[in-house]
This record gives sequence, C-alpha cells and structure tokens, in this order.
Amino acid sequence: MKYLIMCKSLTNAQRAALELTRRGIDASVVKAPQSLRENGCGYAVSLYRRLDEAAVILRDARVLTGRIYRRADDGSYREVEDRDLSR
Repeated sequence: MKYLIMCKSLTNAQRAALELTRRGIDASVVKAPQSLRENGCGYAVSLYRRLDEAAVILRDARVLTGRIYRRADDGSYREVEDRDLSR
C-alpha cells in the first residue's frame, strides 16, 4: 500500500525522507498529486510500509508537518486519521 506524507516544503520533505532512511524505512521525495497539494507545496514523502513507525519517527524529529494519505485501489487518496495510527 502506498502512503504519502505531505510536507510544507521541498526542504522539509528531504529532511523527513532522510530521517526515515537513516532509521531503516525506505522513503523517497515525490511530487504530490495536484489534488493533494495544500498551500502551494507540492512535495511529499512516499513509503509503502511501516507508516505507524514512520509517523512516530517524524513526530519525534519534529518534521511531520502535513497530512498523511493512503492510496486506494482505485487510485484515489484518502486521508489517514491520526486515530488510525498506532501509538
């Protein structure tokens, strides 16, 4: 399953992806779909697994700045609610 963690800037996305990679989570910076872009920023961190762990890492590093989306089977994106993430 593909997840997108929206970021407030390209620099923020790069920092987030680097932090995850350092912790052993495969992540990359991608251009976000137009429909998900907020406040003019079009960058996100993409990952395919370990979302709960990634969210904790990014919160602790203070680089989790945007919404998180899960790609549905039909190609659309649905927001992952904070309550859906493990604590």
